[in-house]
Amino acid sequence: MMGSGVTDNLIINNIKIPLIGNDIIDLRTAAVESNWRRPNYLSKIFTPEEQSLIKDDKTVWWLWSAKESVYKIINRATLQRRYAPLSITWFSENIFKYEGEKFFIKSEITDEFIHTIAVANPELFPQLEVCKDPTIKYYKDENGMPMIDNQPVSISHHGRYWAMVKQKIFKAILPV
Repeated sequence: MMGSGVTDNLIINNIKIPLIGNDIIDLRTAAVESNWRRPNYLSKIFTPEEQSLIKDDKTVWWLWSAKESVYKIINRATLQRRYAPLSITWFSENIFKYEGEKFFIKSEITDEFIHTIAVANPELFPQLEVCKDPTIKYYKDENGMPMIDNQPVSISHHGRYWAMVKQKIFKAILPV
């Protein structure tokens, strides 16, 4: 465990639980609700290096969805809600950093939406399942985190889109 207190897994009741985050952005809704070209907007959420990557709307929202996905991992691991997008930074293609730790992302980018999944360990990607059916029933644990059948899940919704990410077959690693 490094400075941020984030590892590959969250430990609850001596059970290791993999950390997953996801974010989905409806590009049509984003175009209507947000004017990222207004003065100082980008400097509040992106580092100068990240700003140099921005060429169009999709790049802005891809960077944002990556940061938000990583934030969801950090929030679940630390149980701290704080708005600090500059603390999560682009490191290299599909890798972002938070307090020195690397997080790995995969994004689906279409003309309609951007969906990004983040993990602390890239070996987790093949074990993940994405569901885009908003009628799936879930509950929140005592910390307000989404769960299905005692399995942590990551949920995101924006505009016309909703996504949930979880492990295909949940295998808690026992004991710690």
